[in-house]
Amino acid sequence: MNLGENIKMAFSSLRANKMRAVLTMLGIIIGISSVIMIATMGNIMENSVMDIFNSQGGSNLVGFQITMKRDAVRNYYSTDDLIKEEMIKKVGERFADDIDVISVSSGSDDASMRFRREDLDLVVYGVNPGYIRQSMTEVIAGRYITEKDVEKRGNVCVISDKQAEKLYGSPREALGKTLSFNMNGTSCDLTVVGIYEYKLTGLMSAMVNMAGEDWNNEVYIPYTTFAKLENTTNISFFYFYVNINNGVNAEKFASNVRDYMNNRWYRDNDSIEIWYQTGESQMSMMSEVMGIISTVISVIAGISLLVGGIGVMNIMLVSVTERTREIGVRKALGAPNGAIRSQFIIESVIICLIGGIIGIILGILLGNVAGIIIGTMASPSVGSIILAVSFSMAIGVFFGYYPANRAAKLDPIEALRYE
Repeated sequence: MNLGENIKMAFSSLRANKMRAVLTMLGIIIGISSVIMIATMGNIMENSVMDIFNSQGGSNLVGFQITMKRDAVRNYYSTDDLIKEEMIKKVGERFADDIDVISVSSGSDDASMRFRREDLDLVVYGVNPGYIRQSMTEVIAGRYITEKDVEKRGNVCVISDKQAEKLYGSPREALGKTLSFNMNGTSCDLTVVGIYEYKLTGLMSAMVNMAGEDWNNEVYIPYTTFAKLENTTNISFFYFYVNINNGVNAEKFASNVRDYMNNRWYRDNDSIEIWYQTGESQMSMMSEVMGIISTVISVIAGISLLVGGIGVMNIMLVSVTERTREIGVRKALGAPNGAIRSQFIIESVIICLIGGIIGIILGILLGNVAGIIIGTMASPSVGSIILAVSFSMAIGVFFGYYPANRAAKLDPIEALRYE
């Protein structure tokens, strides 16, 4: 019996037991669709992270922060260890030809305000004019924090468009109004000079939408004003970011700045030094983490494929038992063991192949639905689809071999006697 005849017999058997065939395929369908959907979601997450990464400067972004030395004699930071305002200014002057903009934030603090018998929570950030480049914000009315605001410790702030709509009616009407809130037990009155539109992309946007968040509570003020509200004169930072000009080698620039700061300000520090991370290294690290997560989830999804394969083997054993007399007749007529074995292996492979194809289609559809929800479209790689199909066929051969081999070894006399 040739391959074509075996395939016809396999389809005839499946048509004769439609419900059983569908239930047998279900495990394969679930497993394959899970793997494909995970591959699609992995691409969506990567695209989402890339959108955020590029919006913050991409490969031109370099971050500097304090860190412990390997031979540190203590395990804590003191105020003297932090990066001072003067240090950042000196870096800006020394490497002015390489730097596009420097972004700093002196931290954040929770605040609250009362509005129409409702308590609203705020998060106040002390920033410089360059911070907008890393904050995924876009000013849509008024202006952002300026150097003059920083120098004069101006009582000004920039709020979100949703804050402006809720508190004042519209972004335009909010400009020039006073924002009053309480921070650290102190009443603060700041003039609204700008309105930003907080933009979230991809996965982050979907998470916020699912949470029902409609109140962007971040308020930006000059970092010098933030220090004033915090009742401190010591303006210092744990980190700062630099966007370098196009064409500048990020790794070389970062290394030069690190050495400059360590040699000038941290040479005699017994425990603290400056450490850097380029945008490319950050992206590589995030991609590695996402890859590990995707792999772990894929392995978990693969367990359902194993369960599906066991289901295929179980059903094929039932099929062999039901068709014992048929096998006996074929062997009595001279059918070799290989022909019997091939018949059942092909039937098993076809079950898994059909289930795999349905699973691929279902996985792609579910992945596209997730992409629509998240707002970042992606598709599974051709390699993952080929792997899924190959794996489903391999399952068919692996879990179909034992029942097929059992059928091939049946004694024809005993098979003909079977009722």
